Amino acid sequence: MRSVIVLILLGVTLWGAGLGSRSLMRPDEGRYAEIAREMAISHDWISPRLNNILYFEKPPLQYWATATAINTFGVNNFSARFWTALCGLLGIIITAFTAFRLWGKLAALASTAVLSSSLYYVALGHINTLDMGVSFFITVAMNCFLLALHENQRRYMWFAWLAAALAFLSKGLIGLVLPGAALVMTTVVTWRFKVWKKIQLIPGLFLFSLIALPWLIAIQLAHPTFLHFFFIHEHLDRFTTTIHRRVEPFWYFIPILLIGFLPWTLLLFASIKQALNAPFKSHFSAERFLALFIIVVMLFFSISDSKLPSYILPIFPALALITGRYLSQHNRLPFSVSMTGLLWGAFLVFAGLVLHFPQWGNLLGIHPDLDPDMVIPYQNLGLDLCYAGLAWGFFFVLHRLTPQYTAQLVMIGFSGLISTQIMLLGSQALSPIASMDSIASKLKTQFRQASHIYSVGTYDQTLDYYVQRTVTLVDFKDELAMGLELEPQQSIPSLASFAPVWDKDLQAIALMQPSTYQELQQQGFAMRVIYKDYRHVIVARI
Repeated sequence: MRSVIVLILLGVTLWGAGLGSRSLMRPDEGRYAEIAREMAISHDWISPRLNNILYFEKPPLQYWATATAINTFGVNNFSARFWTALCGLLGIIITAFTAFRLWGKLAALASTAVLSSSLYYVALGHINTLDMGVSFFITVAMNCFLLALHENQRRYMWFAWLAAALAFLSKGLIGLVLPGAALVMTTVVTWRFKVWKKIQLIPGLFLFSLIALPWLIAIQLAHPTFLHFFFIHEHLDRFTTTIHRRVEPFWYFIPILLIGFLPWTLLLFASIKQALNAPFKSHFSAERFLALFIIVVMLFFSISDSKLPSYILPIFPALALITGRYLSQHNRLPFSVSMTGLLWGAFLVFAGLVLHFPQWGNLLGIHPDLDPDMVIPYQNLGLDLCYAGLAWGFFFVLHRLTPQYTAQLVMIGFSGLISTQIMLLGSQALSPIASMDSIASKLKTQFRQASHIYSVGTYDQTLDYYVQRTVTLVDFKDELAMGLELEPQQSIPSLASFAPVWDKDLQAIALMQPSTYQELQQQGFAMRVIYKDYRHVIVARI
């Protein structure tokens, strides 16, 4: 028992490592942190705002949670990532609990090892996006549904509906659509419809509505255009059109899945095949349902006209469950897992050396396409990739010397977690080119004393969070177009209309790209450069 407690404490410590030490990267991390910061300051818990501009693209649950973390821990990197990391950690716990209740201790240990070491799950559990939150609540909803059927306990079904509502408040309708589609697919494949009598559809939908509707009603009353934008533009149009300019081929998610499930990739198909071939007994098959959920999610997002890599994150806990079930039916760790981990480690070392020593890459005909200001950051990242790869080599040797199957599973679980954490910590090397953290620190006094901060022709979504104030957008809309249509006074629409404003604002500073700076120079803007690099020019009013 003592060893179990030690392992749990070690795992939690490793999971939380580095949350506060890495700068927030653009765009997602800065965006979701800033919306929460503004919510914490304004105490407006109904209407999300980004740069003080209405932002209706996503529901508010993560903003609420992060705003609470900011009120508790302050405006920092840890607060911004706290909710994502917590959901990722709780996702591992609920996966282990479900595996234990369904299949026993070994399946629980194996499922925990799989999920806590899967490259993609660990990475997205430490990056501030909305995907881990919705993935967690979808996982809770599905696992509680399975436990309700397995143990014939009604309370689990109530938790399932509760989690589905919170998934909706995390990222929208997929929180209900994805588990529902998997259930439909399962009943069609098995031709068994008795399960529908146990999901408590009417009282469940009532509970779902009781949780999800109050915010929808409140924000619709405050902003009558919300429902159309949220459900039509952000759901229907996103799925059926290319309006969001995220067009990718049908097979786009396959390599993401294969790489993201390392080091367990070679067990992927065997686990799914075994789950699909579960005996057609009178009771509901949890394995088959999980396998069909994985297939449904992959197909759902593959046929969508809008694709982002993080969309398939909700399948990883399900994959961990069926892979854990597969591993629990064996008495030794498949050699393919060991070799996959070792080969992945060797690749990381190779990639790290190529980045750190570009001349070596040139000899091999490998020429990374890097801008001049990216060379040194990527060289520094290369060292951490080498360390991450060596971690895999160390654990490979260690677990091969360990005869106990359970100890091998623990070691592989920790090796994947540690290796990915090393890479995440190493990504801080890229902060000079992917975050405004260092610039905001260097110019802290200027940003604090400026009468206004203008962002001309661009908008870096990490700037607001680090200077802890909003900026005035000039000649820029992008994803803020909807909010600016409702509140056009929140920005300056063109350079022509910006000129007289700039002339009068004697204590202002402005951020822009080098090309925009040259354009303003030609137009005779009175300005003095206070900071310049390859990507930014920051000027003060003369």
